[in-house]
Amino acid sequence: MKALRYYGIKNIRFEEIPEPRPAEDKVLVNIIYAGICGSDLHIYKEGMFMEHIPETMGHEFAGKVVTAPEGCGFLPGDLVTGDPRVPCGECPACAGKAFHRCLSLGFIGEVSPGAFSEYLAIEPSKLVKFSPEVDPGQGVLAEPLAVAVHAVERIMNAAPQKVLVVGGGPIGLLIATLLKNHHHLNHVAVADIDGFRRRKAMDAGADVTYETLKEAEDAYEYVVDAVGSPGVMAEIISSILPGGQIFISAIYEKLPTLDLNLVVGKELSLTGNNAYSFEDLEKAVGIINAGAIDLSWMVTTIYPISQGEEAFKSLIKKEKQDLKIVIDPRR
Repeated sequence: MKALRYYGIKNIRFEEIPEPRPAEDKVLVNIIYAGICGSDLHIYKEGMFMEHIPETMGHEFAGKVVTAPEGCGFLPGDLVTGDPRVPCGECPACAGKAFHRCLSLGFIGEVSPGAFSEYLAIEPSKLVKFSPEVDPGQGVLAEPLAVAVHAVERIMNAAPQKVLVVGGGPIGLLIATLLKNHHHLNHVAVADIDGFRRRKAMDAGADVTYETLKEAEDAYEYVVDAVGSPGVMAEIISSILPGGQIFISAIYEKLPTLDLNLVVGKELSLTGNNAYSFEDLEKAVGIINAGAIDLSWMVTTIYPISQGEEAFKSLIKKEKQDLKIVIDPRR
């Protein structure tokens, strides 16, 4: 089968590999689309997270069931997505079923073969079924949408009237669109230095966009960091209102040095948002099944798997031409 495999930093290869032969208790899924996640870019650029080399990458997917164990709840032809998380199962977080807080949390495509391939073998307990009428091009967004669902529920617990999302990448804009179009927040702003992403932010429902935080006409008490840049975090801490709350929905390639005296002096709260729960994934699928929000603006290009490396190169360009790229393993 066709697969896109990681061999090292900025070294991914399109290859033909054997199809998986699933154990009797696993489902075989024919992958229709697989999305490139921000964490995949961290792998590509920095070699983060990978346990095996070479390895088939990818953990965001929509596909159809080929074979399934009898009585598992899935039948051939079902359109599904899956929970790609691989927790350790032994730490205190795992003991409390908070698998997204496992400090050893991995994902398929990092610790085991992933979804940048024609077929994937996976446990039925990890699958969620879409309605038959769902477009797989929307279904492939369920996993990143689950990340946003998890973050937004934590944001909404603070009962904000307005929120500034810093970072107009896929996760930042999914958070923005959920806040505006699903929770109907009065004011949602997005800040990003890239003009293409600011235009996409308006498609996502943002009320206003800024190129820099210094441009912001309003002061914000609630700010989402969806960038993961030490310099940006320093700006957020400097500009946020006293008593404010910062929600971190980003992975840092380089660890920031924070002015904790300013955090203390302004009595700021920092809240980390890591991945999602299985229930968050089910909620994301429910949103897609119901057509509750428009996600048609999200996927900008579909690449054949044979051009997978070109897809990665497009996403790391300084001037953005794509927001969300999806891989089609069938071609």
